Amino acid sequence: MKTHSHCSFARAFTLIELLVVITLIGLLTSLAFSAYRGAVLRTRNLVALAAVKNVTLSVQNYVADYNRMPVRSSVDEEVELSAGSPLLKVLMGENVDRLNPKGTRFLPDQPMGRNGAGGLVGTDGQWALVDSWGTPYRVAVDADWDQRVSNPDVRNEDPSMAGTASSWLPLLAISYSAGADKKFGTRDDVVSWR
Repeated sequence: MKTHSHCSFARAFTLIELLVVITLIGLLTSLAFSAYRGAVLRTRNLVALAAVKNVTLSVQNYVADYNRMPVRSSVDEEVELSAGSPLLKVLMGENVDRLNPKGTRFLPDQPMGRNGAGGLVGTDGQWALVDSWGTPYRVAVDADWDQRVSNPDVRNEDPSMAGTASSWLPLLAISYSAGADKKFGTRDDVVSWR
């Protein structure tokens, strides 16, 4: 009597094949993560750019309405929109130092910041307007009415940027964000004048 033995060879992956597949998955994941991080950074920069343009436009609208700057100073002034900033309060419609007697809201509604970043943060009138990285925006106004403000680019740590910047900008107001590195005067600043 003949017996038939059925040998079944199961196809299995070798260790090298598994390592190649794992390496490819890791490479594809890192590429996707890099693209995602780049998209997040571009989105944050666009949000900051929209905010600096809104702040600058708000100051210009205030000047058009009241024919004066929304600060009490008569010399050019750089202001941080940190907690309790009088300029921020005036632009949001408060009558601080009798600078907004009509109570006009010049700054459009801003989103509430989450985790201390990306909009209004604070409570009970002590609001700050911060960028996507949690740093308050800065505003420079032409309080002496000479039709120019000091250009922050001249203080930029990047020599190619500082070396080509003019000392003055022919504007009534400018605003800017420190960018992702949270340091003013670096190449990644998000500004309203460029």
